[in-house]
Amino acid sequence: MKWTGLMVGGIVGAAATLYFSRKRPGAVAWAASAMSDMAGKSMAKMLHASSGWKQEAAEQAPKQSDDTAVSSAAAWEQIEAFVENDPSVKREVDKIKAESSTLSH
Repeated sequence: MKWTGLMVGGIVGAAATLYFSRKRPGAVAWAASAMSDMAGKSMAKMLHASSGWKQEAAEQAPKQSDDTAVSSAAAWEQIEAFVENDPSVKREVDKIKAESSTLSH
């Protein structure tokens, strides 16, 4: 937006306010009150929306059911069987476990 547009808009708005305040003095007070109410409602919606994203994310997150727990357990058993059957993989896993245990303490 150009500065001239902003200035012209401000002047037109001020002139309209003066015109309406002379014709109907209560109209300006009513408009100001309505704008204040709208601003308050908009702010409340923004604040509610920003806090509501956590609830929405929790609702959309996949929930663990008995089926997923069983399939997850089966997957971990397959991984453990694979690690136990391959000596090079077992060495790598043990190395990673050792590194992570020294880093976490």
